[in-house]
Amino acid sequence: MLPFFVYGTLLPGQRNHHVWQGAVVQQVAAVFPNGRLYDMGTFPMLIEVGKRVVRGMVLTIDSAHYVAVLAAVDQLEGHDPDAPERSFYLRAQRTVYLSHGEPVTAWVYLGQPVLVAGHHPIPHNNWPDYAAGGLLRRGNSV
Repeated sequence: MLPFFVYGTLLPGQRNHHVWQGAVVQQVAAVFPNGRLYDMGTFPMLIEVGKRVVRGMVLTIDSAHYVAVLAAVDQLEGHDPDAPERSFYLRAQRTVYLSHGEPVTAWVYLGQPVLVAGHHPIPHNNWPDYAAGGLLRRGNSV
């Protein structure tokens, strides 16, 4: 039961945080070491590329709720574990780093590079700051 690295609308205070259904038992600031966030209109997409740091959080889920939460997040992210090649986001195990530098293996929802063609990168790879600044390109939605 891996924790989740979240970087966008699933973060605390963001519009899809409700998906965790109160099942989060721990949340710690973390970074994904080699990615780029793109503005997809009303949400970001993480592409695994380069050496840029993406800021987010690692959320640990209560084991009693884990299966239900995993299914709910997969559905929200358009991930089909039985057909990952047809998924909007791919759920993958990756190493992320907690705020004090400790590496942790977590689930990360990754986008496919073809999906961000024509979309703008998010400055500083920080979705909450970007969204709060009113900089969303709402017309870019896919």
